[in-house]
Amino acid sequence: MGSLRELLSIDKRFVDCSDNRWKCVPIGDLIDDKPLKEVTFVITDIETTGSIRGKDRIIEIAALKARNGDILDRFETLVNPHRNISKQIAKLTKITNSTVNDSPPIEEVLSSYIDFVDNGIFVAHNSLFDFCFINSEIRRLKIEGFKNQTDICTYRIARKLLPDVKARGINGLSLYFDYPIKDRHRAMPDALATHFFLNIFLNQLESRGIDTLHKLIDFQKDKLGKSELKKKLKKQRKKNRYSRFRAF
Repeated sequence: MGSLRELLSIDKRFVDCSDNRWKCVPIGDLIDDKPLKEVTFVITDIETTGSIRGKDRIIEIAALKARNGDILDRFETLVNPHRNISKQIAKLTKITNSTVNDSPPIEEVLSSYIDFVDNGIFVAHNSLFDFCFINSEIRRLKIEGFKNQTDICTYRIARKLLPDVKARGINGLSLYFDYPIKDRHRAMPDALATHFFLNIFLNQLESRGIDTLHKLIDFQKDKLGKSELKKKLKKQRKKNRYSRFRAF
C-alpha cells in the first residue's frame, strides 16, 4: 500500500480522500492554468532529523517566493524538533542540538510557512521527499494545509531534460551548471540552488512550447508502461524495507 500511495501522491490526477480512498480529479479542477511567467513558485527545502515521515522531524525550513525568475520574498527558520539530532545529521547539516535550542517549534513554524506559501506552487528538488514530509507533518499536527496541492519537482524535470547527466542531485547539477553552492545541506542555500535550476529549466521548456502551468505539470509526470510501473513499484518496496531496517 505504501508504494502505491507514493505513486498516487505524485500524480495530480488523484486526490487523497483519507481512509485509503482516492478519487480522480480533472486537471482543470486542480489549478487554474497560467503562463509560466505569471506563476508564483515557492521553492522550498527542508532539513530533518532523518528520512522517516511520522517519526523524524524538521529542523530547518527555507523557501523563496519567485515569479518570472525574480525572487519576491524569503522564508527561513531553524526548528526545534524537541528530540535529539544525531551526530550523523549534525555532521551533514552543521545543525546541532544547541543550534536549535532557542528556535520555535514546528507547530509555530509550519503555520507561518503555510501562510507564506499562500496559493503559490510548491517546488523542491526531489519534491517526493520535501512535499510529502511537510504534508505528513501537517496531518500529524492537524493544521490547515496547502491551499494548492500541486508540486513541481526540479529533479524529475532534470531527469527528462538531461537524460545523459548521471548525477542530477543538487551537488551534481551544481557541478554541471557551474553553480557555486556554499553550505550544502542547509535549507536556504539548497533552495537558492533549486531556484537557479528551475530558471534554467523553464527557459529550456519554453523553447519546446511548454509555457503554461498545466503543460509543466504534464511534462514532469512519469509516463510509464505496465512493465516499467512494476519495476518502479518493486524498487519502491525495496526502498521502504530498507528504510524500516535502518529505523532499528
